[in-house]
Amino acid sequence: MITIGTPKIIKKDKKARITCQIEINNETQDLWLEVDEKYGKYFITDRCDGFLIAMLPIAMMEQKDIICSAPVSEELLHNITTQLIPSVVKNSKNLYKTRISAEPAGTPVKNAGAVGTGISRGVDSMHSLSRYLNPKCPGYKLTHLLLHNAGAFSITAYNEKGQKERVEKECFECSEKLAQEIGLPLIKAKTNLSEIFDIKYHLYSEYYNLFPVLLLQKLWKIYFYGSTYDFSNFSLKNNDLFDCAHYELLLVNSLSTSNLRIYSEGGEKNRLEKTADITDFEPAQKNLHVCITDSKNCNKCIKCMRTLLCLDALDKLDNFKNVFDVEYYRRNRQRYVTYLENCHQKGDEINEPTYQAFKKLGWLYNSRPLCYIENIKLPPVSTSALIIKNLSTEKILMEKQTKTIFNSAGFSKIITALVALESGKTQMPVEISEKAYNGLKSATIYDLVNIMLITQNNIAALNIAQAVAGTVEDFVKLMNEKSAQIGAVNTLYSSPTGVNGENYTTAEDACKLMEYAIQNRHFCDIFKRKSYTIRYNEEEIIFKTTNQLLTEDSSYYIPECTASKYGVQGHFSTLSAVIEKDNDIYLAILLGVKEGEKASNCFKDTRNLMNCITEKPITAGV
Repeated sequence: MITIGTPKIIKKDKKARITCQIEINNETQDLWLEVDEKYGKYFITDRCDGFLIAMLPIAMMEQKDIICSAPVSEELLHNITTQLIPSVVKNSKNLYKTRISAEPAGTPVKNAGAVGTGISRGVDSMHSLSRYLNPKCPGYKLTHLLLHNAGAFSITAYNEKGQKERVEKECFECSEKLAQEIGLPLIKAKTNLSEIFDIKYHLYSEYYNLFPVLLLQKLWKIYFYGSTYDFSNFSLKNNDLFDCAHYELLLVNSLSTSNLRIYSEGGEKNRLEKTADITDFEPAQKNLHVCITDSKNCNKCIKCMRTLLCLDALDKLDNFKNVFDVEYYRRNRQRYVTYLENCHQKGDEINEPTYQAFKKLGWLYNSRPLCYIENIKLPPVSTSALIIKNLSTEKILMEKQTKTIFNSAGFSKIITALVALESGKTQMPVEISEKAYNGLKSATIYDLVNIMLITQNNIAALNIAQAVAGTVEDFVKLMNEKSAQIGAVNTLYSSPTGVNGENYTTAEDACKLMEYAIQNRHFCDIFKRKSYTIRYNEEEIIFKTTNQLLTEDSSYYIPECTASKYGVQGHFSTLSAVIEKDNDIYLAILLGVKEGEKASNCFKDTRNLMNCITEKPITAGV
């Protein structure tokens, strides 16, 4: 049994607190909500409506009935006992049909005629703000804003040691600043609800978000609740396992009375459409905050990711450069789109409209590439971006996402090789680590370029950089200067290995780099090698390729492949290959190849795609 006491108001230090004793299992807790003293006059104490709504999901979860010591508004009591509770319980597996014992209060609560909405600064609240700051119907114009801590600041991401209090404080300060900018009063409400009860906020957020609204019934005539899902996602089935926002239409109708109308705002639109509505809304451009990890948008949490993807689909990223690191997004776009594709596979309804927008625009990395050869049936590929070009005819035969930025991985070593080969220092001896080169302690820069390209050796790349330029930092400057000279305008290198720091390029730029590189005779000689032998201390040390396109016992061996280089960074790989077939020379560039445990998809995709575009299938390995 849960017993809800009679509410009372306590005033102290220019604050007004409405408090109520809640007894569960013979243990009593004081549940309270506190606002600035001037708003205390809007609390209702002759009935316990707000406290009942706060305790209702707890009662249904814990199989308990509720006794109210104070009356409950007649219309509210009717709605929740005849509509809300039966509907929710009937369509759940674990919820209890809580019985409520309370006297109905038949007299409607008189209010001040205020029109309000929450101002968490997320997409939903910004949508409400943009629509009702100056609506066509004057009676719906916002007069007040509300911000509270009834549960959102207690989610795991905020609740790390020392983070909840800081994030909460900073978010309140930012919302107050926004309210001042648009000239509306902000009611800041604080409660101990999530501190004294296990409220399961992720399942029952709307009950707890409307708890402060019902405690301040003397203020509101209309309250707009920013919806999470569009109305097409309404569902009660197994509702105890999912966010109650799925049945928001039922919930806001049940909690409304003749004198307080709660609207589900924006529910006629999906997430992408709501985001589109606020892209030119200046307060949103300056104040949008969707992050669930900090008081500033982190760019990396699921809410930041889905918002950035929406803005990208709408071509409005730069409108929000003051609240998001849009350049970080652009540099790491492949990770975001991969996340979006995973959301689609899981049936994520919020992100699905954005996925469909990316699909329509041709921005999904795992979709099939565009082929300029007629009557070609293309296989699905793991490659996010690619160019296949016939160098003999100068025609691009196939392409995909050619201007999108991806990690450059193996291409960093290619430009490292070019800078070294053009330095005039190729015969310079270099003292090297025995551990890195199978007993080799000294080699020339030319030797190291061979080792680096053939075996993907990162230490060789660092040794080359230091030997050529004195420091790795100075060598990186030479890499970027060479890249600019080639015309690779969307490429940046921060290390010669491609492993550390921000190293990114596009398929278009990578193609320019390779076309430039293969004009260098020394580079071509090395690029074609499958192995390299160094004679040291009267012994031969052999370095062999790990590239499966060039390895005869590999499943992906292509005899017609005369040269190839690949690289791996995290779960993605890159590849460049030169293939000679039927008197034509083909250049294949692959970026952002999604890999599993072993980096083999880049080889598989190259073989399958080349089989499609040559007149006769290239010879595959065993």
